[in-house]
Amino acid sequence: MKQSLSQQQIQKLAPLQLMLARLSQLSQSDLEQAVFKEVEKNPLLEIDDPKEHSGNDLKEDMPYYSASLRTTGDLPDLPRAEELDFFELLLLQVKESGMHEEEIRVAEEIIGSLDENGFLSGTPIGNIAYKLSVPLDMAEHVLRQVQALAPPGVAARDLRECMLLQLRDRCEEPFVIEMIEEHYNDFIDGRFNDIRRAMALSEDDMQYAREQIARLNPKPAAGHDDYLKKSIIPDVLLREKNGTFYIALNESGIPGVRLSETYLSMLDKGNLDIDTKRYLNGNKQAAQWFIQAIEQRKHSMIAVAQSIVRRQDEFLLGKREYPAPLVMKTIAADTGLDISTVSRIVNGKYIQTPRGIYELRYFFSERAGRSDEALRSTRDLEKDLMMIIDNEDKQKPLNDEALQAALGEKGYRVARRTVAKYREKLGIPGSRERRK
Repeated sequence: MKQSLSQQQIQKLAPLQLMLARLSQLSQSDLEQAVFKEVEKNPLLEIDDPKEHSGNDLKEDMPYYSASLRTTGDLPDLPRAEELDFFELLLLQVKESGMHEEEIRVAEEIIGSLDENGFLSGTPIGNIAYKLSVPLDMAEHVLRQVQALAPPGVAARDLRECMLLQLRDRCEEPFVIEMIEEHYNDFIDGRFNDIRRAMALSEDDMQYAREQIARLNPKPAAGHDDYLKKSIIPDVLLREKNGTFYIALNESGIPGVRLSETYLSMLDKGNLDIDTKRYLNGNKQAAQWFIQAIEQRKHSMIAVAQSIVRRQDEFLLGKREYPAPLVMKTIAADTGLDISTVSRIVNGKYIQTPRGIYELRYFFSERAGRSDEALRSTRDLEKDLMMIIDNEDKQKPLNDEALQAALGEKGYRVARRTVAKYREKLGIPGSRERRK
């Protein structure tokens, strides 16, 4: 089976890439936990005490990033963590998502309807639409936006949807997603052999799927009655001085790791039995991959942050209300990284800027059609469209053709059907329904 062969190739040929993909999607606090867990399970890894060697005593096979990217005296003091409860954490992300005012109102109602586990289980989305007097399709559109927030799985309406949201967020193998989409009941009931036969999977693929699904969080809000007290700690620090930006990773709390000299010396002696030597060599290889993946993650995060800051300097300097149009493909071209890597890095990572703390993915939005002004984003277009409609004659509301002309006067070159698309996205009815 093609999927089976693909998975086996990834496991055998690219273990470093798999580990890098896993670490790249972790936030600062999650990475700290991952480091301690890896050290705990791998005897060839140990915490590196920087006091044991000088800052210049770096091994040649260790890239310079770990030394040069650590916070120095030239950078601002680390901010005090903002302690937010679960609802406030979601609302902060809504504020940064680029939703317009009406969408934010719906998002707030959705978030306020979540249960202690982070599920939208007790309030149908149709009820929310009716309560707020908004179209059902608009409420469903906002629900999808809320479901795209962190933590993955939030605002799911049942466990199956929660699992699918998390699997898609992790860009999991298609056959794993299909397993939950098409064989959810069989999986929950433990009929794994039936699933394997129905999907024509190998035993290795079935085991892989079970392991990945077991890692999912069935309670996105962690099930705490106090809605999960959580700190937002920026992963990247940005300082501006005289129009120049300075970037550094916030590595406070993340320990350095190194290979264990004790076990390395045991391997050098050569008097180990075959099984012990195989065990230690296997862990040595895994440790080296882990160290290398951490270093590559640092390099990639700085590269992505530098590219974003360079392309969003006007917003960061307060010259724009919203970030300029930017897509991940552009950052991938700037940095030489895959788009999937860029996506993992910006998701769930925060940057402290002179304008406040933002998730890195906040800086991405499409260009507004064939705008005469290249730096106009879809957020700009939506804001201007909303302003035009707010100021129209309510007895003679503008149809989509008239809205197209009004946007044209503001420098947008968009088709009438494009105007209709954004009007519907904003939850605004047609001119006939708007007439008073």
